[in-house]
Formats: sequence, C-alpha cells, structure tokens
Amino acid sequence: MRMLGRSAGIELDYGVQTNWQPVDSQRVMLWARQFGRTEDYMAALSRRHFEERISASHRDSILGAAGEAGLDVEACAAMLSSDILVRDVWRSYGTTIHDKGIHSIPFFIFNSPLTDGGPFRSGKGSPEEEHGSGNKERFLEIFERLLAGVERARSKV
Repeated sequence: MRMLGRSAGIELDYGVQTNWQPVDSQRVMLWARQFGRTEDYMAALSRRHFEERISASHRDSILGAAGEAGLDVEACAAMLSSDILVRDVWRSYGTTIHDKGIHSIPFFIFNSPLTDGGPFRSGKGSPEEEHGSGNKERFLEIFERLLAGVERARSKV
C-alpha cells in the first residue's frame, strides 16, 4: 500500500490510533453533505489520518478537518455533542455488513461493459471483487479477466 500511495504522491503512515467504528467522523461526513462539503471534509480527514498521524477517531482532529473543509466548526461541535446522525451511522454499519456482505476495507467492485452487478447494484452479471488492499499483480489479473470477457463477447458478435 505504501508503494501504491507513493506512486500517487501520498506518503501513507499507519502509526496512528484507529477506531473500528469511527462514528463521529462518519457523522460529520453525513452532516457535511447538506453543505456540499463531504469530499473536502473526507480529503482533509484522510490526509490528516493517513499522512500526518492525526487520528480520525479524535474529536479535535475531526473538528480540524471540518474547519479545513470550510464547515462551521462551532455548528459541527454542537452537532457532535448531540445524538444527531448516530442512528444513521450505526444503521449504515449494519447494512454494510449484513445486507451488502462487506467485511473488509477497502472493498473493490469491478464491472465491465458486460456486467452491472455487485452489492450496490441490482444489475446483470457478476463483477470482480477484491476484499482488502490487494496488490498490483492481483489488480492486473482482475483487469485482464474483465478484458478477456469483453473480447470473448465481441468475437461472438
């Protein structure tokens, strides 16, 4: 993962405290949607967590990322002091595990022009799935298998 991150200009650093269910950081992610700031917030939180060893599990770092994303920090702190969105986050965790069958992070789903399947779609075919971070050889194998399927379908036409 570090080599892949480096190739994208990201210096990953895993020496940071984590929390299996970072409920507060997820609450702010949902809350930020109403202001169109979800991507900005997640980019700030992720950079802080994975590159700067500022844990996404701590209230101060969550509020710092919110401020960096242009969110009202006082309003964000007030929201976090309430129970707003707590049930939504826990419900999401439950459906991710029980309904979607996702038990690892990251979880990649690859479709081709021939498929539109997977736990978040009700389309045709079976996508390629990768549980965990994988490696470049595994991803190449997936892409080559998808391409081979498309080429076989084209040769039948």
